[in-house]
Amino acid sequence: MSNIFKKKGFSLLGINIIILGIVFISSCKENTILPPDLVPPIDNINTFLDTSLTVITNNIYQDSVLTGGLNGSTRISNSSSYYHALGVISDMNFGKMVAGFHTEVLPPNNLFSYKGTSVDVDSIILAIPYRSSFGDTLNAIPQTFNVYRSLKSFSRDSAQFETTKDDYDPSKVLASQQVNFNTFKTDSPTVATGKLIPQLRFKLADWFKDSLQKQIDLGANGAMATNATYNQWWKGFYVAPADSSIGNTIGYFNTYGTRMYIYYRYTNTGGTQDTTNSIFGFDANNSNRFCHITRNYTGSKAYDYINTNNSEGDSMLFLQSEPGIATLLRFPNLTTIGNHIVNKAELTFNCYYPTSSMTDTIKAGLIPRLQVFQVDETGADKIASDYATFGTNFVDGKRYQVSFLGMTFIQYRFALTETFQKAISQKNTTFSLKIMGLNAGTPGAYQSLLRGSSSLFTTMKPKLNLIYTKIK
Repeated sequence: MSNIFKKKGFSLLGINIIILGIVFISSCKENTILPPDLVPPIDNINTFLDTSLTVITNNIYQDSVLTGGLNGSTRISNSSSYYHALGVISDMNFGKMVAGFHTEVLPPNNLFSYKGTSVDVDSIILAIPYRSSFGDTLNAIPQTFNVYRSLKSFSRDSAQFETTKDDYDPSKVLASQQVNFNTFKTDSPTVATGKLIPQLRFKLADWFKDSLQKQIDLGANGAMATNATYNQWWKGFYVAPADSSIGNTIGYFNTYGTRMYIYYRYTNTGGTQDTTNSIFGFDANNSNRFCHITRNYTGSKAYDYINTNNSEGDSMLFLQSEPGIATLLRFPNLTTIGNHIVNKAELTFNCYYPTSSMTDTIKAGLIPRLQVFQVDETGADKIASDYATFGTNFVDGKRYQVSFLGMTFIQYRFALTETFQKAISQKNTTFSLKIMGLNAGTPGAYQSLLRGSSSLFTTMKPKLNLIYTKIK
């Protein structure tokens, strides 16, 4: 299937940071149109409510999302609240997602060496703190993760998207670890007498110990001379599922907190044996990290609904958090509206099933908040102006529960008064919007199945509710 919408020169994370930040500054701005608390009552003489405007909705695949490096002014590697996905998840509606990540560490100082003499390295542990999980964490299928040596350098000043692949030799496994996400968040490893936070801990192969020791022994002629020489010698670690066909859960890990612990014995200045450790860590100024995510919709229900270009729209909307499936919205009769003052424009979307029937999506996690973009005639996205004018909380996009015919459904709403006012006033014939899940630092997490514009359940289809005042 073709990807008809691609990001053009900016990252969605940067957009999300802007969207989430606007709420803090928007209260200081004057509204350019009627404030939401001053919407006049509907009297059908001057002020009207129109719910008949056509909304056409089509599923599209949306890429790509910046997961590392630099794109424009956004540098993901320096964001301590951006996490990377690891694992496999598959379900009947949304297909399969497979994720792995690249991470790097550096010595604590140039010309690093071990303490004392007669050094005997016991073990080297690569540790990555755990953040959260997405998927079936009640009946998670155990997954095995492997660590490999990265064979390619990835510049911090270049963009790494979810499509960026690491280069490694799959036959040379540095370490393996099996994880059960049912209990992982409460499985705190014990080191010495202390409990650590939940984390992936890989004991690296002995050949790595020997290779590292050789570089230390070379002193200024080895990898320890500078950060640049170390990065040239050891380009990073790639962590990935050992088997991409098995799994129903994705874990999110704090690669910003990656640490490599070297535990060793040595002879101190007093001539006696002692034990200690040295720590190589992720360096926000000199290290890079990114996540590789693939989605495969073959065999899933979503497969038959992506990029259909159905003129009436799709009956089911398979929304995911980026990268994934988005919904393109078109409004073919919007330009027939006269030159009116738009007091409020609200878009509503309803989940396909009542909450009691959403087994798959409840396991995987419904999208907590959607985001909306305006799409120009070239296919590029831009932030809807209402975010800046009214603030994020007014634009909304959050998940709500509503009752209908004795059943409870999930509903999402957007208030886009200024956006629609401009489209109507300017008679914009190419006006369209796009919605998808907001990525709040966990790329690829969450998904929701909504009613589309060609649904036979007409009362649950997407609606544009327009309250406007006629200009006399």
